[in-house]
Amino acid sequence: MSEKVYMVSVVRDYAMYRKCIVDNPFCRSLSIVTLDNRDENLGIPVRYNRFMDSIQEDGWVVFCHEDWMPLQDIGPLLEGLDRSSIYGPVGAVMEVCPRADFIHISGHIEQRRKDGSWHKDVRGTWKGGEADTFDCQCVIAHSSLLREKDLRFDEHLSFDMYAEDFCASAWLKGVPSKILPVKCRHYSGGTVGQRFWDSLEYLRGKYRDCPKRFPSPVHRRISFGGDQSRPIYNYRRSPNAVIRYLLKK
Repeated sequence: MSEKVYMVSVVRDYAMYRKCIVDNPFCRSLSIVTLDNRDENLGIPVRYNRFMDSIQEDGWVVFCHEDWMPLQDIGPLLEGLDRSSIYGPVGAVMEVCPRADFIHISGHIEQRRKDGSWHKDVRGTWKGGEADTFDCQCVIAHSSLLREKDLRFDEHLSFDMYAEDFCASAWLKGVPSKILPVKCRHYSGGTVGQRFWDSLEYLRGKYRDCPKRFPSPVHRRISFGGDQSRPIYNYRRSPNAVIRYLLKK
């Protein structure tokens, strides 16, 4: 690979981190950056922003969770990729329709529990490489784009919704989000607790005047920005609504 690829993770669970990244043969060609968070326990956006401030050499930056495992070499996938976009393996797309909006999952991810049980294969219903937002397990951008567009992670968001905000902020600066097809596994099904809902309300306030409505890959019926009064459906889980929509097109 002609360009450096930084694999950046905020780490507290070192056993999981070694399993997914450090000892992963698919990561051997990458520059692994470990952001030890055991003592300070700072929000992930704070750690990511500090890394961006310290980067010395241009290259691709793979911001990923300690429990996200690539199952193929990412380097060749990034070779020659358009630097003017941001990328992720799985995300969500909001389809605006005449009577309602529909959330589609885009991309592909294999999910498991921390102990390796409970296998779930998530495959998006949206065709093509588009995304409005990414799941926070992995976000990829070129350092030159981060610097040129002054893209930052919102440090008000400690863990939930910071990737969705990153995509929305990038869109407002003319930067599209695209799915990067990569074989990968995430050892976490994720939880939706009060912190998630607090983060959502914060983003709804932050993007109150934004014309675009953004979905989240985490919860299939929520959004921020745009017209929040419009009905919203998950394409996969609302087949009757989809049929009604198609009949009216």
